[in-house]
Amino acid sequence: MGLRRESIEQRLQEMDGIIQELDKYRDVNLDSLRADTSISWVIERGLISGASTTFDIADRILAGHFGYYAQTYEDSLKALFDLNVIPWNLYDQIKGLGGLRNVLVHRYAPLDPGMVLESFHKSLIVFPLFAREIIGWLDTV
Repeated sequence: MGLRRESIEQRLQEMDGIIQELDKYRDVNLDSLRADTSISWVIERGLISGASTTFDIADRILAGHFGYYAQTYEDSLKALFDLNVIPWNLYDQIKGLGGLRNVLVHRYAPLDPGMVLESFHKSLIVFPLFAREIIGWLDTV
């Protein structure tokens, strides 16, 4: 199959758009998240989109460059670390993203707005860091 850099770059552009959209809500607090369904939906959808794009990028790198096919979202993230695509500090911050994505998508239980807000604020740091690390890695292959 081979690594298709342009495909990953396209996903990174999508990630940039997600980050820019999420950043518009940077100042949202717990009260406004609870009170405004529209804001809640935008943030939740942004988290889902950011997570899905992260896993799509991970899978394209793992399959295209390493011939590795992860069984779970968390396996994808761990493999990126194990194969020196992302550093430990990023892996440590991003692990658990698969679980968050699944909770948001499948709604196993009512969402805790505090958890959503905490994940949202974390994503404003982690998604751009992930994108930068992937760009840096692409420049080495």
